[in-house]
Amino acid sequence: MKALQIASAVLLALTVTFAVTLGVVCLMYYVNLESSPQMREEWPSLLAVTAIFWVLSAFAAMSWWAQRRQAAWMWPAQILSVLGVVVGAMLLVKVLGS
Repeated sequence: MKALQIASAVLLALTVTFAVTLGVVCLMYYVNLESSPQMREEWPSLLAVTAIFWVLSAFAAMSWWAQRRQAAWMWPAQILSVLGVVVGAMLLVKVLGS
């Protein structure tokens, strides 16, 4: 059970790090959006990827919290987190592949 809690914490740390970093990149893009047509083209993809990582962060946080508190909804939260990673990865491939 401890290994699962550590894995949830690692997933949470990674997704939050990506989400915050991409949030800062979104802010920099927004400030300089008129500087380059390429930035205008990349803007929707950047927003989509950032949103995906924020949602994955929320799922990972919920999973970690449930593990930490031994909540009754611990296993549904863990399943939701794993499904979120799978669906998020497929969405990232779709967004970044276009």
